[in-house]
Amino acid sequence: MQIIISGRNVDVTDAIREHIDERFERLSKFEPRASRIEVILAEEKTRSIAEAVMSVDGSGPVVAKAEASEIRTAVDRLYDRLSRRARKERERRRNHKAPPGSSLTATLDEPEE
Repeated sequence: MQIIISGRNVDVTDAIREHIDERFERLSKFEPRASRIEVILAEEKTRSIAEAVMSVDGSGPVVAKAEASEIRTAVDRLYDRLSRRARKERERRRNHKAPPGSSLTATLDEPEE
């Protein structure tokens, strides 16, 4: 998975890059088809903003945004939100039909008397 990090009005240090790489590499367990993540960091007067767009093969992008007073906290919140959304999207794709052997398919297969 490719992770692209950019900053608006903020210097992205090596420590922040390592922290982002370490956190966002774990997203592949929630969404194995993720091919690219773009992380954008920004700082305004008293807040830090982190945004991410995760490109998933065969599906639309997963987008998340987080704010905090410190950049590391914003990155951690962003990871939590993005992982939650990726997990939810994967469950949505997986559960769009009733699984075989469920009570819904068992009642439809039984002959009526």
